[in-house]
Amino acid sequence: MKIFIIISLFILPGMVLSQTSTIKWEEKFNDKDIFDRGWKYINRDSSAHVASVISPHEYVLLGTQNAQSGIYYWRFNFEDANAKGLIDDWLITPKLENIVSGDTLSFWCGAVDRNFKDSLLVWVSTVDNTPWTFETIDYFKVDGPVGVWHKKSYDLSKYAGSYVYIGIQYYHADGGTLGSSSDHVWVDNFTLTGPGGGSGIVTSYELQQNFPNPFNPGTEIKFSILENTNVSLKVYNSAGEQIAILVNDFMTAGKYSVNFDGSGFASGVYFYKLSAGNFTDTKKMTLVK
Repeated sequence: MKIFIIISLFILPGMVLSQTSTIKWEEKFNDKDIFDRGWKYINRDSSAHVASVISPHEYVLLGTQNAQSGIYYWRFNFEDANAKGLIDDWLITPKLENIVSGDTLSFWCGAVDRNFKDSLLVWVSTVDNTPWTFETIDYFKVDGPVGVWHKKSYDLSKYAGSYVYIGIQYYHADGGTLGSSSDHVWVDNFTLTGPGGGSGIVTSYELQQNFPNPFNPGTEIKFSILENTNVSLKVYNSAGEQIAILVNDFMTAGKYSVNFDGSGFASGVYFYKLSAGNFTDTKKMTLVK
């Protein structure tokens, strides 16, 4: 009988499935004034054409690339090459301070991804935002196709007690119009998340649309709490039955992120509801397997 009770506890509807993370810093590129917020762009190949923040763009025969979350996104492309075909462009974050164990830096990326795959290098510096102070933490080929975003995340625990700059480098030795190894690649929605209470400037309660959506099997939900209060975030199926509790706690004002894992659920439409003080909001999400 005791064994039966223990097993039942793990399959009851409404179980807590995820751990909430505090959003300590976020950049959605909602405007083009990113350098006023501490971002830095370095055109190390000295080409006439430079990478930039752009609005949604139509790629002929391939579709439209929209921003991941905000209004704009940052794009590198083959036109960034100099006369010798070299592309060496850096996008460097503002100074991210007070790193603690458990902090994670994430961003979203995508690419045209046709006959070859573009690549990006990810760097970190605990000194300043000049390239020679950085060390490499990742080198990867960026997946496509146009219209699809992919998330990259990096544990910053080894830099606890310090501050960091994160550099994204787009480097190709044979780029340009006649080159064989460059096309278009883009990044968006940088976030620094970690343990602890709320942080960031909050002006209102907000429940954001989950991303990705549709999803399989996991998706991220972000929300903002205006003041210290009891908070719950629950998931319901299309019949109105509660299937999961993602958050059920007293929380301080701030921005938060939580992941929902749909591995144990069937394809279909689901709803998630945020309740915080007198504020409530509900949004729809779709699980497709």
